[in-house]
Amino acid sequence: MRVDLSSKSIVAIILARGGSKGIPNKNLRPFNGAPLVDWSLNAALGSKKIDTVILSSDSKEILARGKKLGSETHHRSVEHAKDTTSSEESMLAVIREHSVAQSAEILILVQPTSPLTKSEDFDSALELFEREQFDSLATGTLAHSFFWEVDEIGNARPNYDPKFRPRRQEMQNMRKENGAFYITKRKIWEKYNCRLGGKIGFYTMEPFQSIEIDTELDWEILEIFLTTN
Repeated sequence: MRVDLSSKSIVAIILARGGSKGIPNKNLRPFNGAPLVDWSLNAALGSKKIDTVILSSDSKEILARGKKLGSETHHRSVEHAKDTTSSEESMLAVIREHSVAQSAEILILVQPTSPLTKSEDFDSALELFEREQFDSLATGTLAHSFFWEVDEIGNARPNYDPKFRPRRQEMQNMRKENGAFYITKRKIWEKYNCRLGGKIGFYTMEPFQSIEIDTELDWEILEIFLTTN
């Protein structure tokens, strides 16, 4: 039986810390004319299927961006804003503490460092989520690459059989997770305390959307891309 998401409460949660080791204060730094966090806020707020967007941060300045653009806000505690705090811990804090998140049936974890995510990506992914009756869903892109697992002393193991090295066209089922966003039913969060579980789906995005801004080089590459396209 197909689950109709139109009757479900769908809430997107954007986790945006004030501090950052790689790029200081990156969520407020202007990216192609607007603070970086604005890009994910506008994409989520522009979705036709998301009911509410919650911006969670330990920074008053970042939360002010959310209020200005029209999102709900959640002030993150010091405990959940450390470098060692996982996204799972931060998400669970919002789910427990924010009244709108408490009643949500579908929760979307949104990464503000993936600025090329579009409103249409959220809508298309939610349509896929509904159609295939997934319990959770990750995003990413096609991966025409050979990956190797290497241990601490250099022993290596590839993700393919070297005697039958696949051609590029034979790797159409391979995907690379990009972390842009995750869609998860509340029951999965409650059961596993994790963004992924149950029947897991995958939404494929364009390669250029999969660059996550973690370094100055990432920043420069994406700004050049936007300027020239």
